[in-house]
Amino acid sequence: MEEAAELDSVVAGRVRQLRAAKGLTLDQLAALSGVSRAMISRIERAETSATAVLLVKLGSALGVTLSALFEPPGAKHEVVRRAAESPTRVDPETGYRRRNVAPHSESGTEIVDVVMPAGARVAYDNLTAMPVEQFVWVFDGILTFTTDDATTELGPGDCRVMRLDGPLVFHNRTETPVRYAVILVPHTPAPGLRR
Repeated sequence: MEEAAELDSVVAGRVRQLRAAKGLTLDQLAALSGVSRAMISRIERAETSATAVLLVKLGSALGVTLSALFEPPGAKHEVVRRAAESPTRVDPETGYRRRNVAPHSESGTEIVDVVMPAGARVAYDNLTAMPVEQFVWVFDGILTFTTDDATTELGPGDCRVMRLDGPLVFHNRTETPVRYAVILVPHTPAPGLRR
């Protein structure tokens, strides 16, 4: 419980910092994100553990990924991140666990270890296109992933890549947890390459 409260404080500081850097009022961020002004205020005061869906909406409106909201404001670049020091959060709505694995680096690449409980479903429907490619790499279990009206089942060892530019649904339709990594890489298209 103490770790969750500490991470809620980090999220509160990041949202405040990013909102101030963009010169947005609470009302303006609410309009951009689709998250109510009252909820944003509660998040900024660390009075609630917001769901991943709400935080993705806020991050998208602020131009950052969900993982970036779990890094303290002004975090220094690291070379090594110890497992015990990795920001870890359990989503209050679905029970899925996310752990930021990668050290905070200049490249902006993020690696997240996720464990999704049996039957859990997380839908991100209000994403603003971001210049990021997302790789989803399954280690254990079966993950059903839906984007752009296409559904793909990923099993152990399978990996899918996509841009963060539309609705995404992660669903564990099985009776056992699924563990996977999400790798987020700032996107710079290679000359002549389109996806």
